[in-house]
Amino acid sequence: METDLLEARPQAPDYDRTVSRALVHRWALSEVFLTDSVAVGEGLFTAGAQLPLTHGYYRDHTPGRRHHDPLLVLESCRQAVTHAAHVHEGVPRDTTFMVTSWTLDITDPAALECGERPGELRMDAEVTDRRRRGGRLRRLVFAMELTLDDRPLGRLTMDTSCTPTDQYHALRRMQRGTAVPTAFDLPADPAGEPVEPARVCRLDPANTVLDAVRREPGALTARLSPRTYRNRSMYDHPYDHVPAMVFSEAARQCALLLGTGDPDGAQPRRILRLHGSFVKFAELDAEVRVGAAPEDGGGPNAYRMVAVQRDETVADVRVTLG
Repeated sequence: METDLLEARPQAPDYDRTVSRALVHRWALSEVFLTDSVAVGEGLFTAGAQLPLTHGYYRDHTPGRRHHDPLLVLESCRQAVTHAAHVHEGVPRDTTFMVTSWTLDITDPAALECGERPGELRMDAEVTDRRRRGGRLRRLVFAMELTLDDRPLGRLTMDTSCTPTDQYHALRRMQRGTAVPTAFDLPADPAGEPVEPARVCRLDPANTVLDAVRREPGALTARLSPRTYRNRSMYDHPYDHVPAMVFSEAARQCALLLGTGDPDGAQPRRILRLHGSFVKFAELDAEVRVGAAPEDGGGPNAYRMVAVQRDETVADVRVTLG
């Protein structure tokens, strides 16, 4: 696939303006990073995103801010996938997308280093699988080769489901048997003592996602914090479930807590690899408990977080830091 993508590379994508926020399912212009997407062949496209040097969520890290956040790269890829589904694959706008799994591999961490200008992320992508039902696309799988400021960065795969929005809402009501609340309908009180921001390399308490953290030998447990419902990067619009990005952030913060625990030490902080599987809807009005530990056979600085709601696994995320 990599050879096909490299052979298909056209001129660099445009970085002069962002795409329509509606085509990446965002309310706030400040949360749109995708700048361009051009089809270059059957199932092939190249896309660009600008990575900002200031941002209340993606740039809120300690110590220092010399590197772009891999989760910002991941969000830019999610936007490229959503945009391509609408523009290149013909998926109607009244469609709800769900990430069922994604894997991000950063092969050159030094490529994340910031320059004097905002970062220019290039995504050379291929649709590797399509599934249709009732004449509509219901599943799309993507693979991307990533370049940041003309330097090879890594690769990504993403598996998404596509459901007509009216059917999605009907399904959610049927599953619950009641109306489905959104994040904006619910209180945002912490579920136990919030984690201290410095312990997860954050400055702003609003960007921490864990409450009631309990350390055990080689492991920890916590609760996913309802405080995130007021974080308008994590919940830009009225989600009716916990999104994949929040679970990915939770896994990173668990991994940081399982490190040395010293915010001024030399522990690895950047994500080198993240693989997430999102197997069930995580309801917003019921407790989500997370447990994390070093990943068996994952090598140094590799951790696994499992999120559970009502005794069922809703997400399984593995993170390697470096």
